[in-house]
This record gives sequence, structure tokens and C-alpha cells, in this order.
Amino acid sequence: MGSAFGWYGPLIDLSKASSHIGDFVQLLVFVHRPFPLHISHSPKRTPTHIRVGDDTTPYFNVSLWQKHMPSMLSPGDVVLLLNFKIAKYGGIVEARTVQWSSLLRLVHPYDSLISKAVEELITGCRVGMTTKDKLRRVVKWVQQSWSTVCNIKLQSNQQIEHLPRNWTLLEETKPMDCFSLMEVSQLTTSCKAIVCASIGEIVPLLTAKTLCDTKKEKIFLSRRVYGKEDNNLVDDLLCTGCQLCGSPLDSRFEQKAIQLICSKSSSRLHSVCSIYRPFMLFVWDESDYMPVLVKNSAAEILFGNIKAEKVYSSYKQQMHNQNLGPSYKDANERLSGEGLLSVKALEVDKSFQLDEKHLPVKKFNFYRVWLIILKTLLRQGNNGPLKFEIIVDPNLDMENGKFEMVSVTMPCFGTK
Repeated sequence: MGSAFGWYGPLIDLSKASSHIGDFVQLLVFVHRPFPLHISHSPKRTPTHIRVGDDTTPYFNVSLWQKHMPSMLSPGDVVLLLNFKIAKYGGIVEARTVQWSSLLRLVHPYDSLISKAVEELITGCRVGMTTKDKLRRVVKWVQQSWSTVCNIKLQSNQQIEHLPRNWTLLEETKPMDCFSLMEVSQLTTSCKAIVCASIGEIVPLLTAKTLCDTKKEKIFLSRRVYGKEDNNLVDDLLCTGCQLCGSPLDSRFEQKAIQLICSKSSSRLHSVCSIYRPFMLFVWDESDYMPVLVKNSAAEILFGNIKAEKVYSSYKQQMHNQNLGPSYKDANERLSGEGLLSVKALEVDKSFQLDEKHLPVKKFNFYRVWLIILKTLLRQGNNGPLKFEIIVDPNLDMENGKFEMVSVTMPCFGTK
């Protein structure tokens, strides 16, 4: 059994790691108990270091750069490290993760290593014969050298004391409350900030398609959303992409190459569906204005928790039903008004789900509701401030996410 992309190198003993510098390998190892280690609490991306061993080398260092991977491990586990790269730093050889690295936990919990026979542990593992042979050797080594390797005392009933982790999981830092956009723009360290601001404009990221629209100002959605013609708002704000990382996967208009690896998936595979295309949300207050990058998950929150998949399927259904009954058209006209989305309007639309005379349009029209929300957000000068949570990364430029929206809520003014 390997990663989603297969094995990029051989399964090796830790004693042979020094002869594979720069190569990809597979490692079957035992995760040790704690050892002295300094973990940086910098908000910048840093690795988590653990110590492992096998029947050929009792102690070996591994650097985990994937944020989710440390939580998948516990001291005393026997794991298969897939597609790790061997590197050498300052004379020390170590294994480190890359984008397509993954791991498979073969023996857990740790007390099963001493309470079960070797063959009993091996039988339940769905791995190849070579991997099983290596697993057999590692388990035997751990059982024979447990008290020496792990430096713990075994009790008479063969139960072992709790083993704490030998790494520190970075705690989520509390977002910084800022009084204005000016204060957010002057932040010089990576952090999360909360600030109240009003929405001024939505601009899709420049692509080969939208570059030709800049002179006509068609890139500004507020200039088009109230137009009588269908201005391809769905095409500008929706696309095929990954639900997890929010990366567009349609290559028709995107200038950047399609990302082959999903940074948010443990399998490194994209979860493909309709998503909101990344766009710039221009927000403002009395002190400043700011372009904020909005990706799929944040866009869902902004548009009333309506997923892009529902908007797109509803839009396609509407395009296939041009000859609709007059009562449905009247309701749609009321739903597509420029005012706020009212409960009464929603009730009118829901009533069609029970109308047997309109079977082709029984589903809730998410596209119309989404369009109303979009129009409401872009009522420039008439919409109040919202409470934005923003990731600030001074090392990036504006288009790549120097300010990236995480969530948005209604502010609670005047509360005690």
C-alpha cells in the first residue's frame, strides 16, 4: 500500500539513509518517546521534528512540514513513511516531507506492541510481503529492546505508563482586534486580524479573459450586477476547482498553471467540483480601503453559506427551462428585486416545491437567492459595515493573498 501517487523510491533501512541523500524513500519506523527539542513558535511555516528508529538504527530525525501530519502520530506507533526525502544538514542526515509525502500507521496503540505476538500484529496489516518482513523485524526489535530504547519501566501486568508526545502542536493564535483598515495595513508580522469595514467592490482576479475588459470597466461587478443583460456573472465567479484548497482547475482562462497537488488533503488529491473562483473584495472604512483575497470557503460564508455547486446546478436548470409558467416568472421577478432578501420572498419560492403544475422547477432556486445576496453586498454607500477576519502575510503581494479573508459576520454594536 502506498500514497495516492505511488512509491517514488525503495523501502530502506535507516542505516542506509546516508547513501540516499536527495532521494525519495519509504521508511518503516517506530516513533520514540519525548526527547529535548526546541520548537519555534513563529507564525511562519516551520517543521515539526520527531525522533524515530528501526532495527538497524535506534535514533533518527524526521522533519514534518505538513501541518496536519503531527496530529496523526503518537509515541509508540509503528508507521510507514511514504515518499519522504533524505537530506543532510550540518552533517546530520534526516528524512523530511515534501508535497506528496504521506504516512500509514501500522501498529497503534503502543501497548499492543508488548501485549500481542509479532505474527498477530503482522497479520492484520494490508501491506506487501517486503513491507511485512520489515514490519516483523521492527516489531521484534521494539519488543526485545523496549526498556532500553524507550527508557521506561514495565510494570508486572505489562501495562506501560502514558507516553507524552515528543513534539508541540502550535496553538491557534487569537486574532488581533483592529480599530481600522489603516491599522491592519500597517501590520508587519504574519497574523490574523479582525476589523469592521464595508464592501465597496468585487473584482475577479485578472485572467486572459478579464484583461480585455479592464478598459471597459467590466471587471467591476457593481457596474454589471444591476444591468438588464446577463453579464456572465456565473462564469466570472464560479469555476471547476478543488473544494478543499480553493484552487481553480479549469485552464481556459487562468494564467497560472494548474496545481497538481492539494495542500489541504492528506492524500494530496484535489476534491473536484464547482467552486467560487478566487476574487478580490475591496473593503473600506473612514481610514482606508483594502483589496482582500477571497477563496472558495470564505466566499461561501460571504454568500450566505450557499455552495458554488448549488448555485451552478440551479443556474443550469434555469437555462434549460426558458418556457416557464407565468406564476413562476412573477415569483422570480419578485425574488430578483434589488432589495434585501426577505422571508416573504423565500416563502414564495419555496411554495413552488409543492406545486405539481411546475414539476420541472420544483427545486429551490439557489441561483436567484445568490444573485440577490450579490446585489445586496454591492449596494455601494447603502450597506453597513461587516466584521471581517483576515489573514495578514506581509511577505506576499496583494494578488497572492497579503490580505486574505477567512470569515465574515455581522458586528454586534452596543452590546455589553
